[in-house]
Amino acid sequence: MKKKIIGIIAAIVVVLGLGLVVYNQVIPKEYVPADDEIVLHLQLDTEEDVGLLVYDYRADSHEYSGGMSNADGSLIKHDSDVIVVWNKEELNSLSDTFELSIQLRIITEYVAPNYENVYPDNITKYTEPISWEAHFGESYFITITGNKTSGYKAVLN
Repeated sequence: MKKKIIGIIAAIVVVLGLGLVVYNQVIPKEYVPADDEIVLHLQLDTEEDVGLLVYDYRADSHEYSGGMSNADGSLIKHDSDVIVVWNKEELNSLSDTFELSIQLRIITEYVAPNYENVYPDNITKYTEPISWEAHFGESYFITITGNKTSGYKAVLN
């Protein structure tokens, strides 16, 4: 009887272990870009939560603007990882590599997002632009540090 119980327990442990291995293989911990995508991880390491995160960027000779906010109007947490995914079609790119430049604007208070990405100067803080040669199929990590009093800094890791 004890051997049967031990055998059942061992079988359950093996099944759970295999299930965990399969889960980790099927559900990756991080978004993996497709061959025609680029992923930006905008990692906030700021002293306070922020209202919106706006990014003005240039891919080759094309200029764009976008942004991120919480749909419920809450602030973006000071330790958030904001993930932005762009594909070749969105960036009007035919090449696998291209020059990418990005400047971030931190909107320190929540305001309703707008398509023009125009926000009051007194709550808008800019980072210095970052430029690099980007490759589709890759992920890039940018860490944003600082606060609304001293300003913010963005660094490509």
